[in-house]
Amino acid sequence: MPHSTPERRGRVARAAAVTAMATALVVSAVSGGTAYGDVRVAPTWHKYVLGPSSSTVTPVAVKTRGAVKHPNALVHGGYPATLTTSAGQTPASILLDFGKDVAGTPYLDIAKLTGSPSLSLVTSESLQAIRTPANTTATAAASAGASSVPVSTTANLEVGNTLTIGSGATAQVRTIDAFDKASATVTFRPSLTADVPAGTKVTSSPGAPTADDSGGLSGFGGTATLAPTSTGKLTGPFRGGFRYVLITLTTPGSISLSGAGADFQAFRATPDDYQGSFESSSDELNRMWYSGAYTVQLDMAHDGLNGLAGNRILDGAKRDRSIWTGDLLVEGPVAIGTLGTAGADYLKSSLDLVLAAQRADGALPGTPDFTPRKTPLFYSDNYSGFGVRAVIDYYRYTGDADYAATKLPALERELQYNAQFMDSNGLVVSNDRDYWQTTQTGEVTAYNLDYYALLQDMAWLETKIGSSSKAADYRAQAETIKTGVNDHLWSPALGAYMQSSTNPNILVEDANALALQYGIVPANEVESVKTALRSLWTSHGATIGTGLKDPYGHTIEPFGNGLETAARFTIGDTAGALDLMGRTWGQMVDPANPLYTGAFWEFLTSDGTVTRAQDSLAHGWAAAPTVQLTEQVLGVTPVEPGYAVWSVKPHPGDLKWSRGTVPTPHGAISVDWTSNPSHFALDVDGPVDTTGMVSVPATANSTVVVDGTTVWAHGRSLGSGAQLSDGYVSVNVGAGSHHIVADRK
Repeated sequence: MPHSTPERRGRVARAAAVTAMATALVVSAVSGGTAYGDVRVAPTWHKYVLGPSSSTVTPVAVKTRGAVKHPNALVHGGYPATLTTSAGQTPASILLDFGKDVAGTPYLDIAKLTGSPSLSLVTSESLQAIRTPANTTATAAASAGASSVPVSTTANLEVGNTLTIGSGATAQVRTIDAFDKASATVTFRPSLTADVPAGTKVTSSPGAPTADDSGGLSGFGGTATLAPTSTGKLTGPFRGGFRYVLITLTTPGSISLSGAGADFQAFRATPDDYQGSFESSSDELNRMWYSGAYTVQLDMAHDGLNGLAGNRILDGAKRDRSIWTGDLLVEGPVAIGTLGTAGADYLKSSLDLVLAAQRADGALPGTPDFTPRKTPLFYSDNYSGFGVRAVIDYYRYTGDADYAATKLPALERELQYNAQFMDSNGLVVSNDRDYWQTTQTGEVTAYNLDYYALLQDMAWLETKIGSSSKAADYRAQAETIKTGVNDHLWSPALGAYMQSSTNPNILVEDANALALQYGIVPANEVESVKTALRSLWTSHGATIGTGLKDPYGHTIEPFGNGLETAARFTIGDTAGALDLMGRTWGQMVDPANPLYTGAFWEFLTSDGTVTRAQDSLAHGWAAAPTVQLTEQVLGVTPVEPGYAVWSVKPHPGDLKWSRGTVPTPHGAISVDWTSNPSHFALDVDGPVDTTGMVSVPATANSTVVVDGTTVWAHGRSLGSGAQLSDGYVSVNVGAGSHHIVADRK
């Protein structure tokens, strides 16, 4: 379906938008806008878009080892870059740096070759994982004067690398001349000056080329061997997510390259493909919004890619490259809020694959075709419920009632499945592992709160397209859980909720964040929970809990940090939400960070590092800032399905301004606000056939004016249904353009 992205003139929202996000949607436009093809000056947000402008991407920088001539020609053009490897010398290699993650098939344009060269190709999201040092031991003693030593393995040895035999003050540092895999012997120069006992540690630097993805869960990765026989384009194998490509000429000879790059095969979104946008007075927040969008685009695989049917939103560009229901809770709103129609299509297609794998007992898989086995993985009961909530999210944002009604029986079966895990306290006990990848036993607070949210979401869905009696039943079950959580899982000693009934003294982030977000916490305990959560913060984000880490050593989960920022927005702690957002995601959008990929990371440790090569540096579940900056900072959320009724309630914090657009089935909602301590002004343009409620920061003594008419003054409403609550005056508006001003006395 054709579409264009809205262009906004000046600071006032006057957008032309074309969007369709469900099967019955049609093209619509808001008057006064101009399509991008008709303008000469690009909107300022265009500079943040990370998608490549062409399906052919080329490196922005190169590095070399060994004999390489004219390597920068691969960046700037000119003479071909020539790699030459001589026997006994360091193999010539060239490292292509794309400056950010890309996805697709690396290629080489071969201008000339000598002999029958063999090339190795490896990819990595990080420079730290593109080479792995050898780490072995001497299997027999070697005497002084020897120039070789037998080792337990020759893995990751490379000619020309530095070899360290021994450690500390007695270490002997040499250069590798050769190694023999069959005899497991390494030869070096100069010869030994001291005896080397058997069992001596032997290491190398910088190591041999390695990929950060071995092809395990993703089905792609590892070292590819290329054997060119003629000039022309040589295409390597598909790789899901990488910033770096390392090409090594492993055999004697030479090869000249007139070009090198990658054919991009993720979802390539240019500014014209964006149906949503965001900007604010914070450059860092702006970069976060577009990094989250790009993360999900890297995770989007089109129908037929690598033989898989259907458009899919995968969890990671590199790994696992599977549809995961928990990840879709973040990825779905990001895809729709940034790409509109296309994002909705990818989410719907992914949900179809999840629902098609539903078990007879109602359980939904965590992932419908877990790679590389391509079979459903029923990962956890919590992830089963996440699948239901992802379907409801699709309906909430698109208004696709036909789809939701068709899937409703499957969703109801899933809730029947979950109901079996309730105990005598009215709480869930499922011995699940969830996103920590660690089994948690007993009455787990987070699992109960996720089930509470599932029941409330299903109640909402039933009121729209199902049974009012079922909606009432779901709400009653949710209230039972709320009571049970407060009666049995609150810890006075922690001043917060415990991890579980079997770990009552452990403070965790996710459970307490969810409790705040869903209104579970009694009003007199909100500050206590907020303070307890603050105790888990580090300069690189909040940890998952006191003394806790996942099985791989990670202590900070961006997915969980997204739960906490959402919670802080919910309770009005905008400063805390933006502070934590900066700690967790600010480092990820910093181009100076060695781990920068332009995308968001799956896990990290308390010092801000990512220590495992296989950890994903483009993982959709980490993209919460993109959703929250749209819905909490810009302030736009759907009230009725498909934004038939919408809300605009900004949380400005210390920001001076924000502006953006949100795609809906009816057209774009455009918002533009400015803020200072005494004045808040907001322009909103709502699409036809919709209504909205606009809430502006104000006090009882404020004066609020809508389109030139005073609607609130002297502590009372004067029109437009103006109401004061929790530091906001809210007014009802219809479609079209409106200007709201609050004098913040």
